[in-house]
Amino acid sequence: MKSRSEQLVDELGRKIVTGEFVQGDILPKVEDLSEIHQVSRTVVREALKGLSTLGLVKSNQRSGTVVLPRSEWRWWNIDVLTWVLEDEKNRDFLLHLTEVRLGLEPTAVALAATRATDEDRMKIKDAFTRMEQSLGDPKAWAVADYDFHNVLLSASYNDLIINTIKTLQKALIISREKTLLAAIEDKDSPYDSPTTEALERHRAIYEAVMNRDEVLAHQKTSELILRVKRILEKIYTRDL
Repeated sequence: MKSRSEQLVDELGRKIVTGEFVQGDILPKVEDLSEIHQVSRTVVREALKGLSTLGLVKSNQRSGTVVLPRSEWRWWNIDVLTWVLEDEKNRDFLLHLTEVRLGLEPTAVALAATRATDEDRMKIKDAFTRMEQSLGDPKAWAVADYDFHNVLLSASYNDLIINTIKTLQKALIISREKTLLAAIEDKDSPYDSPTTEALERHRAIYEAVMNRDEVLAHQKTSELILRVKRILEKIYTRDL
């Protein structure tokens, strides 16, 4: 169970992320927040320190507690990610996430093509085989697809890339749900859905890695992520 200060961080953090408090706004004084939220001043001060650690606010004696620009936020923090993902107005976030994927995943897969051990290659083959067997079964496909990409990521043996992508795991799952839903509604076929086209896209990545062709592995992974990006752009254009 969260402490009262953690609950207050959650309440105020959501208000900042959803735009109820915007960049440059001054939060109410400690005394006022204490009265508004029916907590002690100590709890409020602890909560403001927590928000400061997340890069959402900055406090000083002269100007009070000021909301910082989005560029200062600690985006990889699980709380910040959660608040952003739950806010439907933060439409750009999933597009930005896809751009991060585009910068990292093709490189990870290219590294896997040259660094995968025999054991890694067995795991990659197993995950792809399960993808082949799960066509038409979204749940089974989702598991096999996750395993396929996760094994490729692990086989890159680059701890910085692995840690960064795994930090974004929750956001990536939500991104996948949105693109799959859009594909169903528009009768489209994204490359991470259980369709023959999707399988062939993954097969191209699989074969490039198994043939230790890092250039082709990078190219095919980039094509897959760019497809997801186009689907997200289509969703947001349609919803305007």
